Amino acid sequence: MTDQLDQLAAAELQRLQRQHRSLQLDLRGLLEEKTKRLKKQNHMINVLQQENEKLKEEIKTLEGGTHARRNTNKEKQLSNLQEQQSELQRAYQNEQTNLWELEGHIRKMEKEIDALRRNEVPDNCYKDTICKVQKSVVKLENRLDVVNKKCSDVLTENSKMRDAINHMLQDRANFNEMWQSMVTQFNDGKKLIMDLIDQSTMAFDQRQELCTKLSVLKDRNENDKVMHIQEMREMQRRLEHDAKLQKFFDIKGQKRLNPELEQRELDKKQSQKENYERQLFEYKEIIERIKQLYGEDDTERLVAQFKRQEDENFALFNYVNELSHEVEVLNDTTQELTEEIERQKSEQTEKELKLKTEALDYLNDELARIEQLAKETSEKKHNLSNRLQQLLKGIEDIFKLLACDDAPILNVLSSKTFLTVHNVKLFIGVIERRVNIIISTINIEDNSNRILARKDRVPKFNIRESAKMKH
Repeated sequence: MTDQLDQLAAAELQRLQRQHRSLQLDLRGLLEEKTKRLKKQNHMINVLQQENEKLKEEIKTLEGGTHARRNTNKEKQLSNLQEQQSELQRAYQNEQTNLWELEGHIRKMEKEIDALRRNEVPDNCYKDTICKVQKSVVKLENRLDVVNKKCSDVLTENSKMRDAINHMLQDRANFNEMWQSMVTQFNDGKKLIMDLIDQSTMAFDQRQELCTKLSVLKDRNENDKVMHIQEMREMQRRLEHDAKLQKFFDIKGQKRLNPELEQRELDKKQSQKENYERQLFEYKEIIERIKQLYGEDDTERLVAQFKRQEDENFALFNYVNELSHEVEVLNDTTQELTEEIERQKSEQTEKELKLKTEALDYLNDELARIEQLAKETSEKKHNLSNRLQQLLKGIEDIFKLLACDDAPILNVLSSKTFLTVHNVKLFIGVIERRVNIIISTINIEDNSNRILARKDRVPKFNIRESAKMKH
């Protein structure tokens, strides 16, 4: 290693010596060339001054009057000569400035050569500087590697955070969709319950109306039944009376062979005859009274009127019988309707109770399922919120650790910068830009350190070429 360093130092010294000799030779040749050019220019200036003096003398002689015609030509020649003189003076000034610049470059190169001579260091110092530079290079490379690893970790964590945030946003969207569907199902269940309540209310109203009609029919039936019973009792009493009379007449119509009985029968017949006569007399009196009462003297008309009245009574009797039959039919129909209504009521009640029970069981199951799902979703949301807050806190810590500039965020938000879910992308963008700036700064420092550590940093300056370019 030391041999290589010695060889490098010797080669560098030889190269510098060659450059110094070449610079001295170039400087010497340039000075010789400039001195020759200055001599030529001074000679030309002297010649031109002599010609100028001659021309002035000729002008004085020509102004005497003999050569007035040639004044214009001489003036033109004189103006041309003056222009040439001004051009030569400008060229002289340019050459003089170039000479001054060359002298300045020469002095600068001499100073650099003296500085290089003074800055010649021994081999030990040169080796120490090379070791220090190599150590600094290794240290900077290690720092760069560490910073690159940290940057990679930060970018990886950033991508993970982005994925987690996107996943949480997707979970939030899914939760909102599930919540909306649950709310829709809950509203449908409420609508079903309201429909069932309306149906039950309508059925109850119909039941009340039917019960009212049934009570009215029962009351009417009771009244008709009482009237029918009274009429039937009256008719039964009459029928029993007619049956007793018929039986009595049948018994009385039988012949008896007992003389005592015959005598009794004769006596009885006599008494009956007397009774009949008396009754006939009474009937006649009654008829007379009836005639007097009705004002009708004709008996046949009166009999016809009574027959007509009897027919009317018989018709009324038949009508009463028909009514009693209809009442019985109505009673049977009412009984059947009552039984049917009771059966329908029981069936409707059982059906409504069954439907309500099934609906309540279904709604209770749905409510329990929705509550369980809402509880699980709320727990999941709480966990995701905690994780999101941790991620946001980590991003904010990275933002503060990197000392990022919050001016772009203030320009966008126009308020104090608080890290939220809505503006997290702005903070991540600022962190990415800050990391890129740090990486670029580290790369620039590394490149500058490498340039400083190079040995061939002496500029290759050629005085002859620069002088030619300026000339």
